[in-house]
Amino acid sequence: MNDEEGKVFVAVTVIGRDRPGIVANVSGVLYRHRASIEELSQTAIRGQFAMILIASLREGASAQALKSELNDLSRDLDLDIDLRPLQPEDMIPYEAGRTEPFIITARGEDRPGLVFGITELLAERGINITNLGAQVARLGQEPEYIQVFEVDIPKGLDYGLLQEKLRQRGQEMG
Repeated sequence: MNDEEGKVFVAVTVIGRDRPGIVANVSGVLYRHRASIEELSQTAIRGQFAMILIASLREGASAQALKSELNDLSRDLDLDIDLRPLQPEDMIPYEAGRTEPFIITARGEDRPGLVFGITELLAERGINITNLGAQVARLGQEPEYIQVFEVDIPKGLDYGLLQEKLRQRGQEMG
């Protein structure tokens, strides 16, 4: 028997003002509904909490009852909580073919459009972003905007040309 047989999978997202107990409250609801957290990612940015998780419900558990209790928790804690049922095909990671993992860093003066400028260039070349962190940091006298991209670059792409295009984009954006 397949270990996945009989399971129902859901994605749960949570966003709101950061404070102690959010993960405990959400995971407690999942536990009471016999749900197992398969994967979870959580962060807090400038006082805002964000979490996404994939959970599996054992046979006999109700996704609708889980959603109802998460809605109650959302109201009680003033959080935006969403539950989305997943089909098996929803959980297949994006596959860009043969790729190589890279880390790209960009830094400069903070201004509107920096994330867009880089991500547009990457998307045009079929480069998938698997993780992105961006923040303003003080690295001397002036604050700098720093972006760190974890990406999958298709094999066969000219890395030198990509580097040149990224430099050009940086100059275009000032």
